[in-house]
Parts: sequence; C-alpha cells; structure tokens
Amino acid sequence: MKNLMIILFILSSIQAEANNELNFSYGFLGQLASDPKTIVILDDQAVLKTNDKVRINIGYQKQSDFLVIYKGSQGEFMLLYPDGENTVNSDTIPDTLFTTALPWSSLDDPIGEETFYLINSLTELVNLKKLLKRYDKAPEKGKQKLSKKLQDQLNALDPNSKADLSSIASRLDKPLVGGVAFRGEDDETLKDQSITHECKGTGGLAFKKIVINHK
Repeated sequence: MKNLMIILFILSSIQAEANNELNFSYGFLGQLASDPKTIVILDDQAVLKTNDKVRINIGYQKQSDFLVIYKGSQGEFMLLYPDGENTVNSDTIPDTLFTTALPWSSLDDPIGEETFYLINSLTELVNLKKLLKRYDKAPEKGKQKLSKKLQDQLNALDPNSKADLSSIASRLDKPLVGGVAFRGEDDETLKDQSITHECKGTGGLAFKKIVINHK
C-alpha cells in the first residue's frame, strides 16, 4: 500500500510539472486549550481563542520554493518558513519534502484576524524574500511603510485576484503522516505530523491563504 501511494504521488508530480502546474500538501492543525488531548483540522475562517494552539505541516517538491508567511492581528508580518530551525521528517517520498513549517504555537493576545500565507512556486520568490528581510531589520516606522509593500506583493500573488490563475485546496480522503497514509478518517486519529489537504495551482504557483478568527 505504501509503495503504491509513492508511485501515484510521483506520477502525479511529474504530470503536474509537465503542465507547469504545482501542487503541495499541508496540514493546518489546531489544539484547543479546552481539550488539549484532541487535534482538529483547521480550515479558513476557523475560530480560535487565546491559548489555543496551531501547527502547520507541509509537503512540496524539493526543487520548488516554499514560503509560509504570518500576518498578525496588528498587521505585523513574520516569515515562518523557512527559518533554519524547521524539523524535517526523514520519512519522505522521493523528490518531495515533508516538514513542519510551524510547531505547536499558542495564540497570544491581542485578538483579531491572524492570516497565514502558504506559497509554493516553481521559480524562486526573490523579490518577496528581499522585502521580508528588509521588513525584519527595519525600525518600527520603517515596518509600517514596508508592510503595505508586502501586502501588495502578496495580493499580486493571490490567484483569487487573477483571472488566469487559480489555487484550489481540497481535503484528502485520508490524512497522511509524513507522506504515508494511515488508517482512520476521523479527526480523532490525527497526529502531530498529519497532512490533511492538497492545494492545486497553475502557472507554476500554488497559493493558499488561511484566516484564523482569534476571539
């Protein structure tokens, strides 16, 4: 069963690359403070409270570029992946990297919308990376000016604003752990490293925006 999954995944990746398409998989997971022993799947517009935890797992083609960017409730930006400290899962499918882009992290005040951008590109996102570095080193007044430029670049990449591109995220029939399927379809069977969704893009770009309503 495991070997069959690997073959199907490789064939799908080869066909997608030939069509200049790019797909990645991810798991956006939650752990509620009221029930810390249970892991849940978080979708766009999910509602969480202070001290609830989130975790992001990703799987993508090794030759592609992948960024995970966070925008806080006060408009602050942070590059979550890559950061040089992310944990790589050694149980990988050839040519595909499965890793944790954000380990379990608690939501802190202030409340508001917290946005996560998952961006996968066949070409290196040079300009966006440079702008993120400038933002990280800038003083507070400089950050305020650069934040608008960052948002403009993210909006330009967002396929929802383009007529010729689209990224569609769909939930997997069964969650994966490190790229290997395991039995069980209920959220109760989720693991720390679970992959639950696939995002399909076109034009060499796959883009997923997830907003968490922190209340």
